[in-house]
Amino acid sequence: MSSVATLDAAPPVVRDVAAEVAHLAGVLNTAMARLVEVTAAAIAAGETSEAGMKTPAAWLAWRSGLSPEHAGQVVRLAKVRDRYPVLFEAFDQGVVSVDQMTELVKAPDWAQQQVLGFAEIGTVSRLRRAIRDDAFEHDPDEPAEEAAARAPSNRLSFGIRDNRWKLTGDLDIDLGKCIEAAFTESKDRLFDDGNTDATWTDALVDIAERSLDAVPSRDRRDRFRTWFHHDTDTGATTTTDGWRIPMNLARLCSCDGLGAIVHENNGIPFSVGRTQHIVPDRTRRIERRDRGCRVPGCTADRFVEIHHIIHWEDGGPTDTPSLLSLCPRHHRMHHKGELGIHGNADTPDGIQFTDATGRPVPQSHPPDPPPDGIPYDWVGLGWAHPNALRERRDQANTWHNN
Repeated sequence: MSSVATLDAAPPVVRDVAAEVAHLAGVLNTAMARLVEVTAAAIAAGETSEAGMKTPAAWLAWRSGLSPEHAGQVVRLAKVRDRYPVLFEAFDQGVVSVDQMTELVKAPDWAQQQVLGFAEIGTVSRLRRAIRDDAFEHDPDEPAEEAAARAPSNRLSFGIRDNRWKLTGDLDIDLGKCIEAAFTESKDRLFDDGNTDATWTDALVDIAERSLDAVPSRDRRDRFRTWFHHDTDTGATTTTDGWRIPMNLARLCSCDGLGAIVHENNGIPFSVGRTQHIVPDRTRRIERRDRGCRVPGCTADRFVEIHHIIHWEDGGPTDTPSLLSLCPRHHRMHHKGELGIHGNADTPDGIQFTDATGRPVPQSHPPDPPPDGIPYDWVGLGWAHPNALRERRDQANTWHNN
């Protein structure tokens, strides 16, 4: 007969772990607050343009190892730090997290105290639902230009995340209704053509295909064509930027004209299928190898340009070790003498970049761990009363001497 283990309602170990989680959360909050403060100072001093970084977020991601999304979050907070002194004082003390701050600064600055009180009992999800512009009754005497300044701006973003292509948008109602009407027209036309099960996704793809079909220039159509790389040895099919395509979709793309297939063996293209009009074979291979601009910290992965490390006019060969992908911005910087490029592009760490002064541009910046002898919770020491800190240090010295 097997016995069933039972758990205490609140075993001591759980209480200890919960206390440590709360403590570490405060440490993280104060550390992130300090990072926001340092980032704000770097932006003000113009440091974020180092090595030709396009945005402060790109610089921070390169310098800190944060993802582009988290770096952008820190930069957005850094830019509004002076507007919300009450909120940032709480942030500096570790009372709220960086994710909570991201939602709190969506409130008007006159409501800082109110939303801070709500943050003490509200999760990030609750803050997202509660802090919206329509939740605040604004000053009726507010100048029109200030009301216009806080109005939301139109945003549209798309790209591959979690191995799926995703599209998100936030538009004014009139623009959104215009797009909705185009979707409705396309879906209705597909229905009339016999596709009685047409979806909104089908409508979006139909609109995109009709736009591309209307491009008059063949060279321009090739620039915006989707290329799929099929390895004849392994059978794997990927996009130029390295995303693997399921086999059923690969077969569909190869026969339905949704894209053009580049057949490869050992990474070398030997056939470009049915669309052979001035297709630059080496260009497709270079784009697939680099998967975006090779300059450290640059996140551009579309519409890159192929650069000869040894310039073509100087006798540079059109061989893969001498070719690499650059975004238009960094390509221009190089030809203006602001970015040096040397080495073998066929190896991951074979390229050496230098800035306008000749200093090396490192690929990344690993974090510096705290020096030995400093406790991991040093950030949290600022929360205690000075007398409590003195007592804690006296106790530590007594323990050490004994």
